[in-house]
Amino acid sequence: MNFGIILDLLIMLCGVYTVYWAVQMKSTNKIPPMLVGKNFPINRAKDPAGFIQFTFPFTLAVGMIIVAVGLISTLGFFTTYPIAETMMWMLLIIVLVVYSVLLMRAQKKYLVGM
Repeated sequence: MNFGIILDLLIMLCGVYTVYWAVQMKSTNKIPPMLVGKNFPINRAKDPAGFIQFTFPFTLAVGMIIVAVGLISTLGFFTTYPIAETMMWMLLIIVLVVYSVLLMRAQKKYLVGM
């Protein structure tokens, strides 16, 4: 087993973890610590229900995309097409950047109240 497969499996596990926290967030109505800044007082949030409602679909979708990319890379579907694999990874990076921006805006709007 080479390092690339181990890295792909770890990426896939990160996606599973993200999906798990999205489902937990929706079912328990508690904001997971991974979605807010370190040492953020979640109990003093302005609108935690609004934050959960806004971020749930994005968090679930991003987790599923991460799982899919990790699985595709682990199974080696694009090994004969390196350009397609590169584009897949670039698409994942773009999705993560857009998700990070949405998450920061949601934190400002729903948790801080700015």
